[in-house]
Amino acid sequence: MPKDGKKTILLAEDEVLIAMAQKMALEQYGYAIQTVNTGEKAVETAKEGSGIDLILMDIDLGTGIDGTEAAEIILKNHDIPILFVSSHSEREIVERTEKITSCGYVVKDSSITVLDASIKMAFKLFDAKIKEREKEAILHESEQK
Repeated sequence: MPKDGKKTILLAEDEVLIAMAQKMALEQYGYAIQTVNTGEKAVETAKEGSGIDLILMDIDLGTGIDGTEAAEIILKNHDIPILFVSSHSEREIVERTEKITSCGYVVKDSSITVLDASIKMAFKLFDAKIKEREKEAILHESEQK
């Protein structure tokens, strides 16, 4: 997290105008935004460990790997909340994301208020997951003794 206390979000979006609009809107809600336009760049940015607190991942990212593939690669090595953002609402597309440990799915034409609420919920879910993992580790350690 940056020194100013803002949460840093990596926005993986291949449509330049959409990325710019989402970046500006999210910055008005107090987030620091980094953008990438391919799945490969999302994986590389996560790999660099550049203080990303959450990833907003589009599913269609042009040529190369798509958002679901990028998310799977990222989650193999990094424990970070991912929130899928897509214009697709078809059952098959949404089901592809359900197989990935993510913190939700938001349809692109949702309002910024809905997106912000989804981001906040993703942070809460992720924090709860971390706390549960810590409790399990303490319990396991206690059982070992």
